[in-house]
Amino acid sequence: MSSPGRRVLYVSYDGILEPLGESQVVAYLERLTGAAAITLLSFEKKADLAESARVTAMTARLDRAGITWIRRPYHKRPPVVSTALDIALGCVAARRWARHDGSGSIVHARGYVPAMIALHVKRHAGARFVFDMRGFWVDEKVEAGQWPPNGLLYRIGKRYERRFLAAADAVVSLTAAGVRELPRLGRVREGAPVVVIPTCADLDRFAPGTPCDRLRGELGLDGAFVAGYAGTLSNWYLRDETLSYFAFLARRFDRMKALFVTREDHGRLRTDATRAGLPADRLVLTRASFDEMPALMRLMHVGVFFIRVCFSKRASAATRLAEFLGCGIPVVINDGIGDSGAIVRDGRAGVVLDDTTPDRFEGSAASLEQLLADPLTATRCRETAVRHFDLAAGAASYRTLYERLAG
Repeated sequence: MSSPGRRVLYVSYDGILEPLGESQVVAYLERLTGAAAITLLSFEKKADLAESARVTAMTARLDRAGITWIRRPYHKRPPVVSTALDIALGCVAARRWARHDGSGSIVHARGYVPAMIALHVKRHAGARFVFDMRGFWVDEKVEAGQWPPNGLLYRIGKRYERRFLAAADAVVSLTAAGVRELPRLGRVREGAPVVVIPTCADLDRFAPGTPCDRLRGELGLDGAFVAGYAGTLSNWYLRDETLSYFAFLARRFDRMKALFVTREDHGRLRTDATRAGLPADRLVLTRASFDEMPALMRLMHVGVFFIRVCFSKRASAATRLAEFLGCGIPVVINDGIGDSGAIVRDGRAGVVLDDTTPDRFEGSAASLEQLLADPLTATRCRETAVRHFDLAAGAASYRTLYERLAG
């Protein structure tokens, strides 16, 4: 039963009809319905909204959990203007929600754009404001080349970032490394708790298990040492360096196969892999739904991914790290991304490279071979995932935060 009088409006600019929203929004909220009466405001892509069966299924799922869903269409073009329109529409919806005892409510903003909506509701209805940062978004825009350094959008974004930190009744960061950098962004409101809740995974789904022989046979992986990759190779992920590392593994291990589970253009990926030195007969490409991912990960002996190192990534946490480790699979990653390097090193759950250069690849081989030969590696990986990335524990942290703010 929901706690009387405790109402939460959770605002997500990521659509919950997308895999990310399903795993990182819905999965949490389903575990929080006993702590509050939850309303979810999300912005959905028109292509997703057009699939009526998926909309109906998600509506029924949220209804079963007791979650009220307010959905608005996500606008992409023109840039900036479309985002401003979404913020305005979100403010209208949030104000309507807040008319019933807004002063006793909580608005949980997942990211910076939702924080604009939450700040509006806090000022006009007195709701408590949770700023769930999800990374340093303004700096990400600059470091991704989408905004010019010190340009107008950057200056406006930084001004609002300071306002969010000063107004928030609680701040949530994905990483402890991100918390250490907060003084560079602005002053957190005095007395406001700052909580680290990393990107978690449903460890009941992403769990060790016997690899599926049928799936392994269909993909041509029988008898192979399988190094795996899951998700996009674009944006912050180092595509060329990652493919070069797989090429290195192909030279090091005679029966190695590189399994890529990705929605990227497979033709282009094959071309890029060949250019990186990965033989075509070693590369296996497939696509998968969110539900199919655990079974595919269990076919892998090691997971590999590299992320571009920059200031904003100190506040980032990759979901795939939690998923690999949850399945008992060691990883090869690069250092300097949030808390990931420290977590993997401390748990002896993989290899952490201080740089993604060929000489570092060679230096990683002995450590990787030792991990693969150690029968306790899978157990350590799983224990590391449970210790840091358990979805149930993450939801419990949010529940505690809600109780503190409501009290």
